Amino acid sequence: MRATLYLCLWSAFVFADELPKTLHLDLQRPIDPRLAKIESGDFGSGRVHVASAAIEVRALSGKLKPGDQLVLAADGAWKDARFTFEGLGTAEAPILIRPDKLGGVSFTGESAVTFHGEHLIVHDLTFRGVTVSRNNEVLFRVGNGVEKPANHCLFNRLRFENCGSTNPTYWPKLHLWLMSMRGRGNTVSNCIFSGFKHIGQMIGAAELPKDGLQQLHVLNNRFIDRPKIDDQNGYEILQLGWSGEKAAATGSLIQGNTFERCDGENELITLKASDIVVRGNRFIASQGVLCLRTARRVLVQDNVFDGQGRENTGGVRLQGDGHVLIGNTFRNLKKPKDYYSWPISLMAADLESYGETDQLSGYGRTHDILITRNRFEHCDKRIAAGIYASKTYPLLPKNIVVRENVFTGTVDGRAFDFIAQDPSGELQKELREFRNTFEP
Repeated sequence: MRATLYLCLWSAFVFADELPKTLHLDLQRPIDPRLAKIESGDFGSGRVHVASAAIEVRALSGKLKPGDQLVLAADGAWKDARFTFEGLGTAEAPILIRPDKLGGVSFTGESAVTFHGEHLIVHDLTFRGVTVSRNNEVLFRVGNGVEKPANHCLFNRLRFENCGSTNPTYWPKLHLWLMSMRGRGNTVSNCIFSGFKHIGQMIGAAELPKDGLQQLHVLNNRFIDRPKIDDQNGYEILQLGWSGEKAAATGSLIQGNTFERCDGENELITLKASDIVVRGNRFIASQGVLCLRTARRVLVQDNVFDGQGRENTGGVRLQGDGHVLIGNTFRNLKKPKDYYSWPISLMAADLESYGETDQLSGYGRTHDILITRNRFEHCDKRIAAGIYASKTYPLLPKNIVVRENVFTGTVDGRAFDFIAQDPSGELQKELREFRNTFEP
């Protein structure tokens, strides 16, 4: 039973492949094997149905059989194209949606599409300069409401380039999602999301499935050029879960992605769910952080946070419990304007443990955190503990282990360069540092 994973005391971590067993890594699923097949150009040999316009796609919706292909004509009418397509493939015989020529289909104008069903593969479509004129628009919707999710689907080599209103006054007013996800076992891979200016998200996956784990894979995508527009909340790049889910388990994976010059707001990725792996990503010159907002048991491993000397470029902000930060590099993160953008910051809270009661508002105490074998290279700051402690957020971090990290560019001798005031002296006892290295 998964509950047995909690039996390991924090003071006696047992490592297997460098990771503590308090993490629920058993919730992870394998990488979809169909991804390697589609990347090799193997589209299968199923019956081909050709569509040249949205009306023809709608006519085929719900009628294709497992293994069939919906091929979109490169010379088709994909301006202002709006359609919903449903398909029920199988794991061995998915339904494939692709262009008839490599890179040959670009959606323009006020286009918007929806896919739902089981075992769909949508491959090699472009949304270029798509415009919006109404609020809460979604360009690429995965799942058609709570009753019609998309499960076990693969979305590969999609491109979203400079989509949104051409009028800057609408950027902070009209909420836009380039992609929204509803369902379980889906993969978004090898896609490009660039030039996005609206309030809203590049990928929103807030609504978790009711009939199983989300197990969303976000793999090897590029998120580029997300400028800061104003100080509103809501310009994240990627969101998993929301407060109403009470830090529910997901088994999701964010791996191998690049986030470059993404400055929308101080949370580039916001995780409001639990049991997530964030591994091998690159955060380049982006003025924001990976935020474990209302999350539990998140593994943050082998990522690079490289500010390239830009001001207010940060790393990871933590709330909740059971998180592990291992093998990451924090490089040239400069001049944070506040504690939110430290390389690592541990927040104060108002709930002892978020997600274990019916209370949905508030933030869980930061506790049982392992920060190990990371590198901090010439950053202006290091680790902050208990940021923004107050009468409203009185609960300070507990049981924080910081060991075997390397800090270059400082000989200070302490991993923590901000510690909240605590007259009781308890916070100092909860910050456990050992075998760290400090180099000029």
